[in-house]
Amino acid sequence: MPPIVAFVAAGSNSGKTTLLEKVIPILTGRALRVAVIKHAHERFDIDHPGKDSYRFTQAGAETVLVSSRRKMAMIRRVSDERPLSSLLPLVTDHDLVFIEGYRREAEWKIEVHREAAGRRPMCLDDPSFKALVTDGTYSVSIPTFHLDDAAGVADFILRSFDL
Repeated sequence: MPPIVAFVAAGSNSGKTTLLEKVIPILTGRALRVAVIKHAHERFDIDHPGKDSYRFTQAGAETVLVSSRRKMAMIRRVSDERPLSSLLPLVTDHDLVFIEGYRREAEWKIEVHREAAGRRPMCLDDPSFKALVTDGTYSVSIPTFHLDDAAGVADFILRSFDL
């Protein structure tokens, strides 16, 4: 299993996705194969009316797999939210897996905190975090990076997992 790094926050609009958008190309530029598993809190759909995949799911297919030379996607109806542990086997052929969300299940967590969110960083009360990425100033015992320091975050991850 590749190293798994979770980017988590107390709420939405903290900058997790933006930070990952900056960290991923730094790591892939070093020839690492990166996977991302994103937790969605609300209903989402990649299966749109008019597309064959939509027609197949509307016809009652439980699982539809769409594959081409460049991409692959699986649409699967589920009756309940899947735990992170059931999704990880889908990305074992990567060098590094990023998780966005799943803060209760994740073991290796980086907190992304934006001052404007008006919340206190979770890492102040939870020693399980490995780093804090913020636009604020906090006295913590873990490495701290500014929200704009994607290179620093990428280097920290590389050092932490000896990649």
